[in-house]
Amino acid sequence: MIKCWCMSAALITVPVANAAPPVYDGYAVIAEAPVATDLEQTVYTQVRGRSVLEGLLEVLHGTGYRMAGESAADPEIGRLYAQPYPENQRSIGPIELGAALERLAGPGWQLVVDPVNRLVSFEVKPSYRQRTPAPTATDTPLAPRLAEPVATRGEP
Repeated sequence: MIKCWCMSAALITVPVANAAPPVYDGYAVIAEAPVATDLEQTVYTQVRGRSVLEGLLEVLHGTGYRMAGESAADPEIGRLYAQPYPENQRSIGPIELGAALERLAGPGWQLVVDPVNRLVSFEVKPSYRQRTPAPTATDTPLAPRLAEPVATRGEP
């Protein structure tokens, strides 16, 4: 009698993880883990590009998305693409693709997605839009300003 009771207790302590999936009308129901949407996929990458455009292309590699052509993007997109790639963002991930793209572009740019053609681009947020073109390095000479003498207290 005691032997029988010990064997039934051993059967009850079987872990649930080893249990077979439930069967309904002869069919087993298998639950599949949810799949992240395209921009929620997690990316890990080491970026070697010198410009933001090169970095964006590296981040998008293997995700199924491409950069939209400049003719289909914001007219000011060249300003973003030409920026030097930020050194503090060379190692990306684990992070969602959409968040990585937004972080790389910066707060002045809004991510634009074409899910049908699987294209991404950016446009300047309205609060950052300028009425005049951005100054270039040749438009703002820094050297003469730095060379001007600075008046100190007591000097005329």
